[in-house]
Amino acid sequence: MALRRPPRLRLCARLPDFFLLLLFRGCLIGAVNLKSSNRTPVVQEFESVELSCIITDSQTSDPRIEWKKIQDDQTTYVFFDNKIQVKPVTPVCRVPKAVPVGKMATLYCQESEGHPRPHYSWYRNDVPLPTDSRANPRFRNSSFHLNSETGTLVFTAVHKDDSGQYYCIASNDAGSARCEEQEMEVYDLNIGGIIGGILVVLAVLALITLGICCAYRRGYFINNKQDGESYKNPGKPDGVNYIRTDEEGDFRHKSSFVI
Repeated sequence: MALRRPPRLRLCARLPDFFLLLLFRGCLIGAVNLKSSNRTPVVQEFESVELSCIITDSQTSDPRIEWKKIQDDQTTYVFFDNKIQVKPVTPVCRVPKAVPVGKMATLYCQESEGHPRPHYSWYRNDVPLPTDSRANPRFRNSSFHLNSETGTLVFTAVHKDDSGQYYCIASNDAGSARCEEQEMEVYDLNIGGIIGGILVVLAVLALITLGICCAYRRGYFINNKQDGESYKNPGKPDGVNYIRTDEEGDFRHKSSFVI
């Protein structure tokens, strides 16, 4: 029987280590006997690598070929049905810690390693949330919409019942991954306290204004410039000229008349 070569798999290595060591062993699975032409390929990170799979014996004309990756005792699909499949990694979730009642809130969930692109689902207190709160009577007090393609959960106006522990799961055909729980608190606005604070501020401003007015009336803020200017030299009488002579050593005046 001629050896059959299924489509070979070409990968671009993206592993945290600088070198990747892959081991392949010939085995008989069901009615198919497989082997590889390169059992120990070694490749540097970010370089391409070609993995071969050769069918040496088969009792079926159309065997199903799957490539799998085994790491930390976990198996995930890498290639199946002529498609590359990668299990999602732990998504990054962002949940607001506290939101006032009636305000808008947005929760984010993002994952960039899974292939094909994963779908997202959100949970509150371990209860799955629908894509639209109006579609489930259980969430009639909520008003949210979930975009399973982008992982965004938007509350148009949060309610007290929306408080709880939230987490997101990203999943595709290869597997799923979830982020850690994060708490979102919905609190009431203290309207009475806000109004009371405004009234206190207005009262303080009124007292300050009244005090300034009283001080002006009592003359505390008047700048008295007469203290240093109260004394002035007497002016010369009209028509009198002062003349000093050498003999007198003092001034004498001479009258003059203007007609």
